[in-house]
Amino acid sequence: MVLKKKKTSKKKSSSNRTTHREILEEIIRVDHAGEYGATKIYDGQIAVFGKGSKLGKTIQHMADQEQEHIDKFNELILEHRVRPTALLPLWNVAGYALGASTALMGEKAAMACTVAVEKVIGEHYQEQLELLGDDHKDLKKQFLNSGMMN
Repeated sequence: MVLKKKKTSKKKSSSNRTTHREILEEIIRVDHAGEYGATKIYDGQIAVFGKGSKLGKTIQHMADQEQEHIDKFNELILEHRVRPTALLPLWNVAGYALGASTALMGEKAAMACTVAVEKVIGEHYQEQLELLGDDHKDLKKQFLNSGMMN
């Protein structure tokens, strides 16, 4: 009777989900790459508009926020021992080229690119919140509170 009682007390409810290691690695790897790419887009835009211009200062402010996000993902990569994507060199070149080319098209094109990228990233984070189990409440809270979903 004691064994039976013990067995039922260990039964997990459906709300106590744990995140599979592969899912966690994918989330961290993909998000790190996305944040890295976003920083490179801003670098390309700043190279065209200049840091001293009004728009350049606005973009620099956004770039600083992205840098905070990538710094956090760098910490998560180390903490959870996740291999970064092998495609970072591609994101470096592609992100910079996208940022510079949209900036060359003008302020509206540059801002349209930025808004589109941020929107997709926010939607992506929202989907990932649903994939994370209860064992990563801290990471969920970070997505919600850090401004990364804006």
